[in-house]
Amino acid sequence: MNKYNFLLLFVLLVNSLVIAQPINDECESAIVIESVDDWCSEDGQFNNTGATSSGYGAPDCWDNAAHDVWFRFTATATAVNIFVSGSGQQGTLKNPMVALYIDNGCFGTIYQKKCKLDFNQSNSTELTEGALIVGESYLIRIDGQYGNMGSFKLCIKNFNPPVEPGQDCATAALLCDKSPFVVKYVSGAGDDPNETNTTCISEEKQTTWFKWIAKNNGTLTFVLTPIQITDDLDFVVFELPNGYDDCDGKISLRCNATFGGNYASCGPKTGLDLLSTDLEENYNCDAGEDGFVKYIDMQEGHTYALVVNNWSASGNGFSIEFGGTGEFQGPDPDFEFDPPTGLRCEDSIQITNITDYQLGSIVDYKWTFGRDASPQIRSGEGPFKVFYDSYGWKSVTLTVKSDKGCVSTKIKDIWMEPCCEDLPLDERLKIVIDSIKNPICAGDENGYISVSGIRGDPYYRFSIQDTNFNYNPKFYNLGQGTYKVYIVDKKGCRDSIWVDIVDPEQLIADAGPDQNLDLGDYTFMNGSYYPPEYNVSQIWLPNYNLEDSTDFGTKAFPYKTTTYTLRVIQDSTGCVAEDDMTIFVDAKRQVRIPNVFTPNGDGMNEMFTAYNLKAATGIDEMKIYDRWGELIYEAKNIDIGDESKGWDGTFKGQKVNPGVYVYLFLIRFLDDQVIPFAGDITVLR
Repeated sequence: MNKYNFLLLFVLLVNSLVIAQPINDECESAIVIESVDDWCSEDGQFNNTGATSSGYGAPDCWDNAAHDVWFRFTATATAVNIFVSGSGQQGTLKNPMVALYIDNGCFGTIYQKKCKLDFNQSNSTELTEGALIVGESYLIRIDGQYGNMGSFKLCIKNFNPPVEPGQDCATAALLCDKSPFVVKYVSGAGDDPNETNTTCISEEKQTTWFKWIAKNNGTLTFVLTPIQITDDLDFVVFELPNGYDDCDGKISLRCNATFGGNYASCGPKTGLDLLSTDLEENYNCDAGEDGFVKYIDMQEGHTYALVVNNWSASGNGFSIEFGGTGEFQGPDPDFEFDPPTGLRCEDSIQITNITDYQLGSIVDYKWTFGRDASPQIRSGEGPFKVFYDSYGWKSVTLTVKSDKGCVSTKIKDIWMEPCCEDLPLDERLKIVIDSIKNPICAGDENGYISVSGIRGDPYYRFSIQDTNFNYNPKFYNLGQGTYKVYIVDKKGCRDSIWVDIVDPEQLIADAGPDQNLDLGDYTFMNGSYYPPEYNVSQIWLPNYNLEDSTDFGTKAFPYKTTTYTLRVIQDSTGCVAEDDMTIFVDAKRQVRIPNVFTPNGDGMNEMFTAYNLKAATGIDEMKIYDRWGELIYEAKNIDIGDESKGWDGTFKGQKVNPGVYVYLFLIRFLDDQVIPFAGDITVLR
């Protein structure tokens, strides 16, 4: 293997590895998901192909961590559902694994909250975890079992969960309000699998039941979305005339069993909406059906029930989002801050419960007070005095449970002003640069800045835009430019520094000017590059009809108009520059065909054929006709100009009479075109 071929193979291999490596290969470079209330990526948007081990070891339930990738989000509610799929159109990652961590900026040990595998070998997995602290940052880690790599779809839903639902009407979860939520999984049809027999759902497979009491007269809509998009969800809405604790005599109001899985036109979502007029949709996806039926008009004080049946029986859950003007009866959790504003970190604040519930009593209060709160978690009615050790927005969460069993959550935010001391300059918080990596090639966005903090309260967070501060002091995927990097500590003390990311001198290829050429001629291409001090390898593409495709100056003899690309590869970095030039080929079809010959035995002008003037390569077919149109001579696949294969002026072994004869040549040229040439030839004796 010559030097050029070896270098080219090496560079292409290295480049393929670099290109394939995901930007979120390491914990420090986790992709930030900004809004996770109800978020899904595109099918196959992410992948772990080419990812390397991040060095944290495998989570408890994983079998390896060889190709893990990372994501980061900030909790806005108390529970999260994470769904990863490499199934069907959603991606190619087989047997995905997922783990959830508390984000510590990827320094030292990170605390794992939960992990899941693809237990049912469906090439998808789902993780649901509660007890999140609103305002805290969390990490998601994804890999494939058995070292699998591929693309995947990622969905995240952050929500405040109701009580766990039952599988029968009698054990249904009572809903306090219309907050959206996720059911993490479903299994079986409960103790009574025949509760929907008289509806459009003939068989309960995996059912989940909910109840609520209407707070006012008003409309109700909802949307059911399966966690796995290929699942088929069915549902029935009942009215319970005897109250929420008595399912006898329930009345079916709406029913939908239309097939919505496997990307069917009626799915995968289903529910009630304001546009539909039908009250029921049966199996299949018939003309005029869309997976939705008409809203219901709730009446104040009436009780309703919803059963959701996973007809696919996959075990996967679903999410539900309510709409309409009607509300559900339940406690309205609330609380107040004292003082309401003007607080600094290291101050205490009193938080007092003011929950209103006139239809019953509250039997349980659960509080979380947010980031850096002391205490952070409490139970009971309160009030509570809470101390915050850091500045910033603090999210206080109150979850209450009524005597009827429904659960409702309220979240409020309060701002704690910085409490940064006015210290002498040499004692203040300072940001310092640890390392800078400029882009490998001009125009790339693979620059890197790493910073750290000294002094202050070592609870540093960093930003490169003065927004979205987090614990990570490393900034990746940077292009040329001037960046301002910020640091803030626990008390709100700040510092910043300007950092320049500089491109290397750009590699430029010059293929030279375009040229014109007659078919059959040749020319010289004279490529070059800049800057000349770079060590490079080069190749012309396409590499045919060239004397040496790896030489800047090479002879070219194209048979048709051709655009050549000069590709220059810097040996040390793999940076690539390209430039094009076009050779315009004028296809002049020039041959010489005599109009008279004298086959009289004098040794001169004894044979008749065609002769090449430029670019002809052979005669596919040669025919001679007499004046009555009779074919008197034929030859095929002969060399052009080969008189030994031409016509000698005879027909069937006898000399033809002097006179005029007609010829037809089919002549092939360098560009493989076959062109007919016809005319007459005069025979003289």
